[in-house]
Amino acid sequence: MDLESILAGNADLLQTIAALNWAQTGDASMFEKIATLRVGYELYNRVSGQREIDALRNQTIAAIVKYVNDNPKAKPEDLKKEISKHIFDFAHKLEQL
Repeated sequence: MDLESILAGNADLLQTIAALNWAQTGDASMFEKIATLRVGYELYNRVSGQREIDALRNQTIAAIVKYVNDNPKAKPEDLKKEISKHIFDFAHKLEQL
């Protein structure tokens, strides 16, 4: 499991555990490390635009899935054309970020 997965899904729980550890032992080092990681992770996401990239990717995938579901009998060349269109749109929007 990578740092992004840990922080994205469990950051509040980790910080609460660290705060509890600090309250019980008086040692704030665990709390400080987790807080530093959270700040660094948030800054990375804001500077890199990773959230926007992830949102665009998810929108593209959803649009492709919708087309495939709405057109179950589409010819392979039609599928290829539609998927290519969505990927091109994704790349164009990505360049604009």
